[in-house]
Amino acid sequence: MLACSGFVQHGPRVLLVEDSATSARAMASMLVEGGVFASVAVVGDVDSALAHLHTDPVDLIVLDLSLPGRQGIDLLTDVRASADWDELPVVVLSGLTDAAIVQRTFELGANCFVRKPRRVVELAPSVRAIEDFWGRHVDPNAVAKGRSVFQLPLAATAASVREARDTVRRLTAGWGMASIGETAELCTSELATNAVLHARSPVLLVVSLQRDGVRVEVEDESPGQVAAGSLDGDGESGRGLALVDTLSDYWGVEQHQAGKSVWFELRRTDGRDDGHDDARDDAPDEGSA
Repeated sequence: MLACSGFVQHGPRVLLVEDSATSARAMASMLVEGGVFASVAVVGDVDSALAHLHTDPVDLIVLDLSLPGRQGIDLLTDVRASADWDELPVVVLSGLTDAAIVQRTFELGANCFVRKPRRVVELAPSVRAIEDFWGRHVDPNAVAKGRSVFQLPLAATAASVREARDTVRRLTAGWGMASIGETAELCTSELATNAVLHARSPVLLVVSLQRDGVRVEVEDESPGQVAAGSLDGDGESGRGLALVDTLSDYWGVEQHQAGKSVWFELRRTDGRDDGHDDARDDAPDEGSA
């Protein structure tokens, strides 16, 4: 078993279930270096994970689905069937992003689904998504402040979809990221439309400035309902997540007590890295969006 400890002495303890040694080392190091988690224990299979849960305190499980022998789905089932672990937060980190698989993880009790990148060097956004999940839905004081975040509550109407799209276009332009504005606008439109049509609930749009791009989240009040289809064919229904998967750099789904959040991230394509301070000065204020 691999274990990493960070400079946070009394923070949450993570159990990372990942059979790839290379990915496990990189993920564990990045999680403790982020300053949110105190330690990360790494195991490579379901039996080792269960043994660790029986003997060591764990505050968060980060779970790969593809494991040797019993699969991640089996561990998720065992965790939720135990009275000792039934409320333990579980983040699924997987490259298996078929809509049926994502939906199945939520049905079994996963709290968050993050797409696992194909290359280890692309793990940073996945780590940031796990930190954001912990900070927003488990411990709001865990994540460092100072990130530019815009939030806009919207009604479940077609007009709200247009407002969400227009808001993202104006924010990306104001943050000097016009190069990804059109793609961000299109992905936002797909997620907002999906929330309005399928969740049929009020929507919260959250747009966050990242150092190398932008993150957009659409929250609704319908837990576990993930509607995603294929880009093939003429039908429009269910194409939202398929299109976001094609156009965005990263995306994921988080389930929480009030509903769910579907998010995506886009990296800027002009090669600039302005940091937060300069970009924040150019961003439109909340009242003008």
